[in-house]
Amino acid sequence: MNFFFHTSNDFISSILTIPKFQNSGKKKNDLKLFQANIINNQWDIVLAECTEDDYFWVIKSNDQNQNTIFFLATEQQVDNFRPQKNLCNFNSFTDTSPAYRANLEIKNTSESYSSYQSEYPYFMTQRLGDLYSDCGVLTTHNALRVGVFLRNIYLEPLELETEVFLFDNKTNTLLKKFKIELNKTCYIDLTDFKSALSNCYIYIENYLGIPIYLIDYGEKGLSFEHTHPPHESVQGSNKFNLVKKIKARAREKISQATIS
Repeated sequence: MNFFFHTSNDFISSILTIPKFQNSGKKKNDLKLFQANIINNQWDIVLAECTEDDYFWVIKSNDQNQNTIFFLATEQQVDNFRPQKNLCNFNSFTDTSPAYRANLEIKNTSESYSSYQSEYPYFMTQRLGDLYSDCGVLTTHNALRVGVFLRNIYLEPLELETEVFLFDNKTNTLLKKFKIELNKTCYIDLTDFKSALSNCYIYIENYLGIPIYLIDYGEKGLSFEHTHPPHESVQGSNKFNLVKKIKARAREKISQATIS
């Protein structure tokens, strides 16, 4: 199953649209849209605050739902969950091929907009690992603002703080450390480093999530796209070992570096 999420801050708003049907057109009429937040170290699950019609649920971003996750389930499935502490795989309705998609439209203060599918598979919530993301693929020095939204959903109701390292691979320099938390949508402003980002990567220990890069041209437009895990860019049967070595090397370089 998939969870869905918002991305918003002081200069970006978003609208999340989730279909009530699969790609084939199949619907399941007893499914409802629920939302979950962490309250008192527990997942608090209630019916989503949204508007809807026969085909879609629509949720606008606000200060209260920035870190909220959304998912489809029956009332019985949610009732069965409540004694449990961790998120579970409620059902398989969104496990489709081609993939079941929601639409996350983002808009800046100049009314420029872009979109993203906003899906977070359940299997990713079961894991923590090291995140390595190449900044150069989806950034540019020509934009007014450059940054990255980092979205993690972990099945345990944890809000642990962790560090994000921005490392310049060309100069072997640690440019900056940032703080983020598990189970939140966090934004990191990279604008001050945009001239160097083509040589940079982001590294986070004990954290898996989706890095979604924002390139903001103001009234001239927006770009909003995620990077793929590095093993998807490596060929061959040994690719996972190669990526493991890349991450180990990144960790070693960061441990030896001081902020410039």
